[in-house]
Amino acid sequence: MSTIKLKPTFIKNKNVRNFTVMMDALSLSEGEGRLAVVWGRAGRGKTRTAQWYAAHNDCIYLRVISIWRNSEAGFLQALCRELGVANPPKRKDAAFFSVIDCLMEDPRPVFIDEPEKLPSSYLNLFRDLTDMTAVPFIMVGEEEIEPWMKRHRRVFSRTFQRLEFDRIEVSDVILYAGEATGGQVKLSPDQAGRIHADADGDFRMVKRSLLNLVHVLNSNNTAQATDEMIQIAIKMGLK
Repeated sequence: MSTIKLKPTFIKNKNVRNFTVMMDALSLSEGEGRLAVVWGRAGRGKTRTAQWYAAHNDCIYLRVISIWRNSEAGFLQALCRELGVANPPKRKDAAFFSVIDCLMEDPRPVFIDEPEKLPSSYLNLFRDLTDMTAVPFIMVGEEEIEPWMKRHRRVFSRTFQRLEFDRIEVSDVILYAGEATGGQVKLSPDQAGRIHADADGDFRMVKRSLLNLVHVLNSNNTAQATDEMIQIAIKMGLK
């Protein structure tokens, strides 16, 4: 039997479909500044979905890093680079207007991932950017992001779309196992249910368990998972 490999796989589950619907709805208000917020517990696929959508729909994706907490200029320069500015201005105001010019010339949705890492003053920056360009800015984060935005009425009044990412489903585990292994690993609903229950809706933990399972299967030179192998794979993970 050939060695089973777990290849990178993107599953278009219910969360992804809802995300696409949200983006379609957001486009209906074209011509005015607006924000959107996507939130949910870690591991439910928010970042991967935003990256996938941005890559396939000519959008801008920028993941926040902590060093920008005290450097709006650093954030704006990074956004400039994502917009194709080879040598972003060093001054904050110049970088700001460089972003404005780029988005006015080529309007594209902008995804900001994990903005809750930043001080709340950044919300006014996001508001100014969307107001001046009429480009939608989509905030992607964990549970605390929505109350973080709600505390600022002028910002939340511009939030036209809101989407919470739910737990993944047992069917997602079955689909992922099949597609990621090229159809070699076929889980029963009961087996997938055990992995799903252990992961508590976290896609990262599902991937970890399936990676462990593939290791166990290869060690036993088989593609047919037994209930005992499922249990071994789950126990191999760290809690």
